[in-house]
Amino acid sequence: MDLWVAVGTLWDQASDGEAGFAAARASHLIGSTDDPIERAFLLGERALCELLLCRYADATRTALASAEVAAGATGELAADARYFAASVRLVAAGMLEPEVTGVEFTVPFTPLAELQEYARGLDRARPEVLLLLFPVVEACMSSGRFQEVEDLVTGVTPYRDSDSTYSRVIVPFLELLVARSLAFRGEIAAMAARCDALLAQPSMAAHPQSAMLAGALLCYGAGQRADRHAVESTAADVLAEARRGVNYVTVGACLLLTWAFSAIGQIQRASSLLLAAAGGPALPRIKTWDKSFGYELLVTAALRRGDLPAARRWAALAAPLAAQPVAAAAVERTMSRLAVADGDHEDAANHAEESARLDAESGARLEHLRSRVLNATALAAAGRRHMAIRILAEIAERADAIGATAVRKLAAREWRLLTASGAGADGGFASLSDREREIAILVAEGHTNRSIGSTLFLSERTVQTHLSRILNIMGLPSRTAIPAALGVGTEAVEAPPLTGRQEQIAALVARGFGNATIAEELGISVKTVENHLASIFDRWQVASRTAVANLWVASQRTIAP
Repeated sequence: MDLWVAVGTLWDQASDGEAGFAAARASHLIGSTDDPIERAFLLGERALCELLLCRYADATRTALASAEVAAGATGELAADARYFAASVRLVAAGMLEPEVTGVEFTVPFTPLAELQEYARGLDRARPEVLLLLFPVVEACMSSGRFQEVEDLVTGVTPYRDSDSTYSRVIVPFLELLVARSLAFRGEIAAMAARCDALLAQPSMAAHPQSAMLAGALLCYGAGQRADRHAVESTAADVLAEARRGVNYVTVGACLLLTWAFSAIGQIQRASSLLLAAAGGPALPRIKTWDKSFGYELLVTAALRRGDLPAARRWAALAAPLAAQPVAAAAVERTMSRLAVADGDHEDAANHAEESARLDAESGARLEHLRSRVLNATALAAAGRRHMAIRILAEIAERADAIGATAVRKLAAREWRLLTASGAGADGGFASLSDREREIAILVAEGHTNRSIGSTLFLSERTVQTHLSRILNIMGLPSRTAIPAALGVGTEAVEAPPLTGRQEQIAALVARGFGNATIAEELGISVKTVENHLASIFDRWQVASRTAVANLWVASQRTIAP
C-alpha cells in the first residue's frame, strides 16, 4: 500500500462531505495490513473521519487504538506515527470529557507543547507534512492556544499552488484554522482578508464545505463590525449549505453564525440556532470550549426574556466545565451574568474580573473586552460609577482600534441593559408549546418566516402554521404586535433617532396596526405611511415591520444611566 496516497484519498473524500464512506474505507484498509505504522496512520485518519461525523466517543476510542499501535512501531516513520496518533488523541480529548466517552486513557498524553516542538521540526519540503500538521494545529485551536496556530502553519504556503491531493484538500483547512485563530484573537480585518483570498481561489469550487466555513468566518467578522446587512446575506448562504448534512464543519459554521447573531443583538435567534446545530440542551455536537460559550449565550438569552429559572438551569450545566482551563473564562462570565440577575453585583464584578484575566492569558482579545464590559457594568450597579465609566471608555477605545464595532456599542450600552427591568410575557404566552414560544420570541426579535425556518431547520410553511396559532392564542392582530406583547427588544444595537412622524408610525406598527389603520389614525394617506416606513427601514437597517416594532420596543425600554 502507498500509505500517503491512501491517506490523502481518505482526506479528499472526508472533506467533500463523505466522511462516513471514508471512515468505512479506512476500516477496510486497516484490516488489510499488518504494518503497525500503516495501521497507526489509518486508525488516526479514521478517528478524524469520526470526528467529522460528530461521533466523538468513537473517535476517542479509535484515537486511543492508534496511539497504542504507534507505541510499538519501529522504523523510519515510527516517530511520525507516534506524533500523529498523539495529536489526534488531543483533538478527540477536546470534544468530550473522559467520563462521557467511557474511555480510560491508560497511555499518558504527550504534552501539547512537546507535540508543537516536534511539528516545528518537520521537514516542510515533504507534502505529507500537511497531514502531520493538521491535528496538532486543531488541538491548539481546541485548547484555546490561538496565538500558536499561525506559527505552526508558517511554511506551507508553497503548497497552495501545488496540484497534489494534500495541497488541494488540507491547505484550505490549515488556512481556515489560521483564519479562525485570527478571529478569536480579535484580528478581524486580517481574518477577513485571508478568507476573501481563500474564496478567490478556483480550487475552492470543488470544496463547498471549506467555502461554507470561510463564509461563516466572514459572517462572524461582519457581526463584530455590527454590519447587520452583511450578517444576514452571508448567513443565508451558509445556512443553505449547512442544511445539507450535520458534521463537525457544518456545526462549526453554525456556531460562527451564532456568535455573529449575538454580536448584532439577535440573542434569541442565536440561542435557537445554537440548540438546533449543537444537538439539544446537552450541546453534544460541540467541544468543551464551545459548550462554555454556548451556555453563556443560553443564560444571556434566558435573562433577556426575564426567565431566571431557565438561566439557572443553563448555568448549572455550564458550571462543571470550569474545571477545563479552556472553558473557565466563559463559565466565569456566565456566573457573572447570573450574579447580576440575583442582585449580587460585587460577586458579578469578581467573576467578570477573573474571566478577563483568563481571556487575556489566552489571547482572546474580543472575549477579554467583553469580560471587562461585564466587570464595568457590575461595578456600576454596585455603586462604583466613576470606575465603571473609566473602564468602559478604555474598552470602547480598544474595540475601535481593532474594528470591533459591536463590542464598542456593547460597552456604551451594557450598563443600561443590565439595570433595565425585564418585562414579563403574558396574554397567553405561557399557553404556547415550547416550539411556539421559541418562534414567538424569534418573531419578536424581527425575523421573517424564512429566517426563522433557516435557523430552526423548519419549512416556512411550518413556521407560518405555528405563527397563526401564536397570534390566535395571544389575541394579537398581527406579528408586529408580538414584540410589545413580549417586551422583547434588540437591546444591544443602537437605533438612530427617528423624526416625530416616523416615531408615531413606528409606535403604531408595534401595536400591530396595518398601513390603512395607521393612515386613518394619523389623518394621512396610505402612500405617506408607506414612504415613512421605507425611510424607517433605511434608517434602522431592517427589512420587516416586525423588526421595526422590535427596535421601537427596545427604544422605549432604554433607561439612561
